[in-house]
Amino acid sequence: MSLHWTLIAGFLYAEIAFVALLLLPFISTSAWHKVFKSRFLRGLESQLIYYFYVLVAILVMFFLDALREMQKYSEMEKHQNAAASHLDAQMQQHMRLFRAQRNFYISGFALFLCLVIKRMVSLISANATLNAEKE
Repeated sequence: MSLHWTLIAGFLYAEIAFVALLLLPFISTSAWHKVFKSRFLRGLESQLIYYFYVLVAILVMFFLDALREMQKYSEMEKHQNAAASHLDAQMQQHMRLFRAQRNFYISGFALFLCLVIKRMVSLISANATLNAEKE
């Protein structure tokens, strides 16, 4: 796997760990609200939104690239099946298609989890605000 796909896969694993951390039942919404509204994160909030959109744009770019690669190799496979080819060439073609599909799923899930995390953070923060107003 190339360096940029390794970084995207690492980012996906970090997102999975963060979602699992957000879903832990023994950490209350008020504790998360304190973390999200801390002075440090409040100061970075205006800059973090730009970084979030840049990150989403990069993930969309890699997602579209993986989609293009997957379509290119599946088209080549259709044309290659018509003519008799060597086993080595077929194995090479299937390997490229597998890598394109793997990259498609890695970038797609990373993009999806990025949006899910943004929504979960806003919902947890809104829930904590409503709980504080109720009391």
